[in-house]
Amino acid sequence: MWEPMGPLPASVYWRRRWVAIASTVTVLVVVAWSIAALTTPERPAAETATRAATRVAVSAPQQVAPPPAGPQPGAVGPAPEAPAVEADEPTPPLPGAPVTTSERLLPDDTPRPSAPVPTPVPVPPTGPVPCTNAMLAVTAEVGSPEHRVGERPVLRLVVTNVSDQPCVRDLDSARQEIVVWSGDGADRLWSSNDCANVASIDLRTLVPGQPVAFSVRWAGRTSIPGCAEERTVVPPGAYRVMTRVDDIISAPTPFLRSAG
Repeated sequence: MWEPMGPLPASVYWRRRWVAIASTVTVLVVVAWSIAALTTPERPAAETATRAATRVAVSAPQQVAPPPAGPQPGAVGPAPEAPAVEADEPTPPLPGAPVTTSERLLPDDTPRPSAPVPTPVPVPPTGPVPCTNAMLAVTAEVGSPEHRVGERPVLRLVVTNVSDQPCVRDLDSARQEIVVWSGDGADRLWSSNDCANVASIDLRTLVPGQPVAFSVRWAGRTSIPGCAEERTVVPPGAYRVMTRVDDIISAPTPFLRSAG
């Protein structure tokens, strides 16, 4: 079976057998490669590009940031900072010029006793009602009943809810006023609204019997609305102070100014 038979030499028949075997093996390899190519999924182009870029980035030489350059010979360094210049002292007012001391009416948290009020009633479901004039009392206070000329006495406006329920009122400084009068009440000498009348909404819920105070340090000088004229020193004597919130006016509170 394996020994070649025929008229030709045996070597010819062996070469033919080897050629046939090699051809068969080659055909089998080509068929197997084709099947593998058809069954293997193709990689996305983006993934191929990403991997190629990654390989390039990793293999590329890393750039090293150069060290900060030091001062070069002959280079001019930064100019030294100029020394801070202190603000000039306030220039004293010229003789006859208006005196503009700060006399703003500000909230005063000085503790004070509560005022007696009727038995409280429940707050309405809609919240506190607006304060009517009849629900409020306004008084005037002086820090000291007597002070010397040159001192700055504290003058206070105190508003108290004397009703039986909380209420809401706008206590804007423009709605308030503290006024100094002569002892007989004939001459208006100074008002907190003449030189410093800053309007701002200040809605407050006033609790029955709890006073709310505002105060100012009076400079002891006269003023007129707009603060346009020279303010003169109020001399020693007897005076009175009155306060108001809108059209609720306090009773006068007397005080004395003595020579400095």
